[in-house]
Amino acid sequence: MTQEFPTQAALVIPTPADIHTLAAWADAHLESRWQGILTEYRAKLDTAYAKAGDMAYGTYQQLLFRPIKQALREAGFGTQPALPGDFGRSREWGNADETHQERWMWSVVTGPDGTPLGTLVHIVPHDHSQFRIPQRPSIFGLTQTDLPDIEAALSELSPHFAAAQPFDEWYAEYLAGQEKPPKVNKN
Repeated sequence: MTQEFPTQAALVIPTPADIHTLAAWADAHLESRWQGILTEYRAKLDTAYAKAGDMAYGTYQQLLFRPIKQALREAGFGTQPALPGDFGRSREWGNADETHQERWMWSVVTGPDGTPLGTLVHIVPHDHSQFRIPQRPSIFGLTQTDLPDIEAALSELSPHFAAAQPFDEWYAEYLAGQEKPPKVNKN
């Protein structure tokens, strides 16, 4: 039997909608859905993890965020980048055996009139040894809207965030450190 979730129509944006009210609204939605999505889509997510590894967490986030994104769009709000955020700018850290990692991603939210309201920060707990969400995903709000200010605020909140590199920078260093294949002598 498929578990029933609130429909997109049931997601009513709170008014007045400042960034903290929106974050609390979105976080309550994540709290109500995160385990149900795992249960309903377990086979699909396990298959995706077996085929593509951590990309399965992107699939999970899309399923989790679909109603939030639709409700915001229908109410005239915008997000940049699209929720749950830009993977390349995100930062990750966790335990040594990589069974409990955290990735922080964010999106700047604009109101129906185009005015920036603040930033929704999404915390994605995950496991690198198997497809597993070790604790509930969450969202909180920041009033900052410019990248340097967002990163400074998040660095103040978390020494782990401050110490972690944005994914794009980490990956570029990783690739640069890989050995280049030996040249083949054609003689």
